[in-house]
Amino acid sequence: MREAMGGIPIFEIVIVFILLFTGIMCLTINRAKAYGVKDEIITIIETEGTNESASSLALSEETNKLIAEQLNKVGYRITGNCPEGYQGYNRNGVLDSNGQNAAYCIGVNKVSDVFQADLKEKCKGSKCTPTKEDLPNMVYYDVILFYQLDIPIMRSIFNFKVSGSTRVLFW
Repeated sequence: MREAMGGIPIFEIVIVFILLFTGIMCLTINRAKAYGVKDEIITIIETEGTNESASSLALSEETNKLIAEQLNKVGYRITGNCPEGYQGYNRNGVLDSNGQNAAYCIGVNKVSDVFQADLKEKCKGSKCTPTKEDLPNMVYYDVILFYQLDIPIMRSIFNFKVSGSTRVLFW
């Protein structure tokens, strides 16, 4: 009765634990890579700036090129679907029209418009009249990247998001 369990069930248990361990390791490595790439994209946007002449406040071609170079340098290959209100870009820095299978997503938030609406609300019934000229143009960008739980043999199971924001940019 010493060997109640045979060699095959113990071997199966060992295989399951090895798969779980490698899955957790892959998840942490993918997450760390996604956070690093997100931080690099935010730094590139803050240093290079945007296409300030465009009314859409889209990223400039040079900024997209630098982001694409960073993605290729790191070997970032994970894609996901962008939420509503975000623009998706592929690994080459080209704007994806529908935001499906995007390498990263960018959202634009116009801070000056929010301040303007707040001033109008506070000035109701008062003598003050806020105008657009009162505030400088201010904007910040939200960046979303993706990482996966990628277990060997089973491939990718779950897709997770990493998000971050730039500081407020003035021009």
